[in-house]
Amino acid sequence: MRDPMLECLKAGGKKLTKPRMAILKILRESPLPITAAEVHERLKKAHCAADLVTVYRNLAMLQELGLIEPVGFHEGQTRYEVRHGRRHHHHIQCRGCGRIADLMLCPLNKLTELVERRTRFTVDSHALEFFGWCPECH
Repeated sequence: MRDPMLECLKAGGKKLTKPRMAILKILRESPLPITAAEVHERLKKAHCAADLVTVYRNLAMLQELGLIEPVGFHEGQTRYEVRHGRRHHHHIQCRGCGRIADLMLCPLNKLTELVERRTRFTVDSHALEFFGWCPECH
């Protein structure tokens, strides 16, 4: 079975190294966005030798290829999630415990069209994150 993400790596001239494959597997298996430090911790638990610099380099490369995207939650660090093959969506984060939930919707399509008409820009992405209190912390 063909793997579009691996094909994208190959098309980008990238080698399928063991750490790179392990990082990609971790990102694919994570149901929610995770930090570089969390990726690094999971690599260590899987006994895959890769330092934090290697993790950051690979995350940057995967982002450049459009396979993952950064998600910012104003917590002072960037989280990453697989973009390739996933529907565009947003997130909500609890201000108490930090829990994150996917919002599998995007209410900004009409606003994006308005922004493009008014500015004559071509919008290729946007970010909208919600913050509040989960039922356990409320």
